Amino acid sequence: MPSEPPASVPPPADGPAPARGLLARLLPGHDAPTVRSLWQINGVYWFVVLYCGVWILLRSRGVGGPDLAPVSQAAAACVFVLAAANLYLRTKSVLRRGGYGEGHPDRFGWLFTVLDLSTVATALRLTGGIESGLWPVLFVIVVAETVLEKPREAALVQSGAALALALGTVPFPIVPGPWMLEMATRLVFLLAVSIVTRRLRENADGEKAQVAALRAELALSEERSKLSREVHDGVGNALAASVLRLEVTARALEKQRSGGTAADGDAPALLRDEAQCLREAMNSVRDWTFFKKPWSADGGGDGGASPSARLAAEVERLSRRTGLPITVQGAEAVDALPAPSRLALLRIVQEALTNAAKYAQGATRAEVTLQREGRWLVVRVADDGCGFDPGALSGGDSGGAGLGLSSMRERAEGIGGALHIDAAPGAGVAVTARLPAPP
Repeated sequence: MPSEPPASVPPPADGPAPARGLLARLLPGHDAPTVRSLWQINGVYWFVVLYCGVWILLRSRGVGGPDLAPVSQAAAACVFVLAAANLYLRTKSVLRRGGYGEGHPDRFGWLFTVLDLSTVATALRLTGGIESGLWPVLFVIVVAETVLEKPREAALVQSGAALALALGTVPFPIVPGPWMLEMATRLVFLLAVSIVTRRLRENADGEKAQVAALRAELALSEERSKLSREVHDGVGNALAASVLRLEVTARALEKQRSGGTAADGDAPALLRDEAQCLREAMNSVRDWTFFKKPWSADGGGDGGASPSARLAAEVERLSRRTGLPITVQGAEAVDALPAPSRLALLRIVQEALTNAAKYAQGATRAEVTLQREGRWLVVRVADDGCGFDPGALSGGDSGGAGLGLSSMRERAEGIGGALHIDAAPGAGVAVTARLPAPP
């Protein structure tokens, strides 16, 4: 049966599934899996903000310390509302971008961080300054920004957090006193947490790069093994058979010269068979190089043609070569894709069509459909061939197509997308990929 896509992205259905319940009402227009995935992080932020609101309410009633002044209570309530509104807009922005980090840039992300630090500094000042219990919120901001955002932005946030702590807790006018030791202690621990978090992030990035390099090396090794098998089983066997037949022909000619009993037509017949065998081997090598040559992602080979024109030209070229009619719909959607998504799309379409041409016995047509769905581009490659059992591939009987299907899935998931294969014996194959396509 077709495997389900990862929970981190929407399922490859006709449209994104709507989120249910409270999140659907608060965050309309976003699919449930995406909301659930990002809520695992943003939910912590909301918990912290709500707890700060409860803390302010309890302190206003004299719980855990002296009562807050009425003016401070009203001002703190306003700051809490501002923080909640800022967090709501930040959550919407993250959902629109599809995630955090360098892969999901936001021109106004710095504004949310500035508002976060400003509201924390104001809340500290209104709730007791150096005596306020809200200052650990700065740890949450520093750790989150260090882990989730670019190193340069994280360094600025760390400096901003130290400044917010100073503005929110240093008494005015400044008079030397016990608060100075408390302030220095907080700054030291804030700096220590910042350094440790940054180094953990650097180690994680380094390990991720090593894993990516190992995966690329493994994929290259698997591809070389596949090519070696193809050469050995195809061209290698054909050439070995040619050597044997040429030796037989040579012996037949020697017998003819020595007046042996070999029939006069044996040698020409063997040579004709051998010529046909070598011709098939030559065609096999040509097909091999044709299917293995990667499609260009920038259109440079077509005199600067657009990516959509390049895609249409490559599909037409493949159709002429294989004799399989292939249609393309919505190719212009490729032009608006960022470079990683565009490259992944071209490789997935090329691999899917190559599999259809090579393995879809009885196929009379293939279709490539590109359709925009929100911040996703849905690419569907389908044929009406003999199909196959996806369970057989997962069980290890992958034949020649198994590595290609695995490569397509890795390309989609590597940029935050998903790939879904819908196939059954006698019912054709449909490969559907959902790739990030920021607006």
